[in-house]
Amino acid sequence: MPATAERLAAALADLPVVIDDATCRSGTVAVPSFGGDRPTSTVTVTGADLSAEGEHVGWTADVHAAFGRAGARRAFLGRWRIGSLAHALRARGLPPYDRAAIETAAVELGLRQGATTLGALAGVTPRPPGWVVSFGRVPDPAAEAARHPGQRLKVDVDAAWPDAVWRALAATGRVAILDWKDSGDAAAYERALRWIPGALHEDPRPPWPAAVAERLSLDACVTEPSALGGRVPVACNLKPARMGSFLGAVRAAADCERRGIAIYVGGMFEVGVGRRQLRDLAGVLCPDGPNDLAPIPLAEAPSTP
Repeated sequence: MPATAERLAAALADLPVVIDDATCRSGTVAVPSFGGDRPTSTVTVTGADLSAEGEHVGWTADVHAAFGRAGARRAFLGRWRIGSLAHALRARGLPPYDRAAIETAAVELGLRQGATTLGALAGVTPRPPGWVVSFGRVPDPAAEAARHPGQRLKVDVDAAWPDAVWRALAATGRVAILDWKDSGDAAAYERALRWIPGALHEDPRPPWPAAVAERLSLDACVTEPSALGGRVPVACNLKPARMGSFLGAVRAAADCERRGIAIYVGGMFEVGVGRRQLRDLAGVLCPDGPNDLAPIPLAEAPSTP
């Protein structure tokens, strides 16, 4: 039997879907951890008396307005297999976030029309996925960690942190991922390895020592199923929105599966249906991984202008 991600990728590519109509609604939602109002759009696709949604994760109101105008053309209506729809959306030049929102909605609609699930297609029983609480660079990460008791952590690293900060962070015993965001130097890596030797090192700036390479995880560069090329990190953070394709993310997972690379699923500040869909995917492919899918507290419900 094929491995889980490989089997799911093949089944999803062949999944039929009928899309009779599509609509888009946009608005904002107040997200304290985002720093204010987060623009958001939801595309709804319908067919065979069923409907499904996909969330657009663009960062600006202008991007969402453009998505609404493009979505109104509804050039993706018709009968498809998910694989051919994904190819067509790319061939038509849609931006990655647009493609991911439409394709993810189509995947969910196809599952509903076929009375099936991701788990059934993959041949596994999904499990509730674990997740990490992720927070940005702060002067006192241990104090921020204390606000999330019992949760594994994904911490944005400040290379200038002294040993005292590293000592306090290590004392939490909960750091799963150190996110360098293309930063870091030899001194910072040495402190990180000394204080938190078991953490994954996501996107450190090369060159890095062998001990970091042995814990290396890649995120920002993983924009295509083939993005890794000849690199073999320990783990990869897969984000369907960044890749512009739900199916593409599953295909990337299958490539990692074949090469012995662990995976986890990451979010991009989804505030609606997108976060649930990512958890569904993680529950099938990597329920035990440090998935960057913690709940995002909202100050209010989405508002539509």
